[in-house]
Amino acid sequence: MSDGGQRDASANVALGDFIAGGLGGLACVVTGQPLDTLKVKLQTHPDVYRSLWSAGVRTLAEEGPRGFFAGCTPAVVSSVAENAVLFLCYGQCVRLVQWLSDANGGGNNFNDGGLNRPLGSTQKACAGALASVVSSIAINPADRIKAMLQVNVALKETKLWTLKQQQELKGGGVMGPGRSSITTTLPTHSAWSVTRRVLREEGVRGMFRGLTSTWLREVPGYFFFFGGYSFARAFLADPQDRDKDLGLWRMALAGGFAGCCFWTSIFPIDVVRARIQVIGEYSNSFWVTLRQIFKSEGVPALYNGLLPAVIRSFPANAALFVTYEYSRQFFDFLGDREAQP
Repeated sequence: MSDGGQRDASANVALGDFIAGGLGGLACVVTGQPLDTLKVKLQTHPDVYRSLWSAGVRTLAEEGPRGFFAGCTPAVVSSVAENAVLFLCYGQCVRLVQWLSDANGGGNNFNDGGLNRPLGSTQKACAGALASVVSSIAINPADRIKAMLQVNVALKETKLWTLKQQQELKGGGVMGPGRSSITTTLPTHSAWSVTRRVLREEGVRGMFRGLTSTWLREVPGYFFFFGGYSFARAFLADPQDRDKDLGLWRMALAGGFAGCCFWTSIFPIDVVRARIQVIGEYSNSFWVTLRQIFKSEGVPALYNGLLPAVIRSFPANAALFVTYEYSRQFFDFLGDREAQP
């Protein structure tokens, strides 16, 4: 194949990964949003929501069924953007690892050097960790807005919601109009209104608040995510024909296992990240916030919301990988048809 043909084929593969990843992200949100809302509430306001059951009952009573889908719009934007970029980068990182792991890769063109070399679970895990560095930038702005909307009601009932702060919101407090000290915990009712306020009071940098903790979460998380998926696929594959399609249910099991690997490996980091993004209760520093949570609330506080996260992760990531894999197969089929003379 000519260099031009190789570049076209590589571009088509990358585009397929991007679209399939975005479709997988959409399926993930549709499947898991209600439990994700409860997870964030338990993480950020353990004094208001004591358990998964109480969080569910209280959300239903105070906000109705729609309360479980608070922040759904930015969640869709976040998940589609994250997974589109993630799987695009993952595909390229897999190619990079294949090229680097090829004994003769140093002298070959990246477009064809060693790209048929099978990778082990650890190598795929490393490719996923590398890909997450870029995808974190795509997820952070929308994910922050989503988290702020999800805890909207709880904010009114916590120690943060003082009379002084309510007066500040009305523009008549001691800090003067538009200068509230809790700009990131204001109860608003749309993704756009929250976004405008963050941009007005914190600037573009405000949209990336918590990015360091997002990287600290995503890099190890996606190491175990893609490594777990690769391990589960190998474990569930037919020993006589490991290249055979797993089928819907075994593919879903592998995806669900990958999701559980992700959340159980990084959950304390996610709790700190959620506190920084939503409340900023202690500091915008990851390490300061972690130390203060540990000091004032103890180790159990770092696992608030783990149960709904794990319960949600299985069906949500099963849907993500099934959608991604079958979409990827569809695009490969279209590419093969176009390549035929």
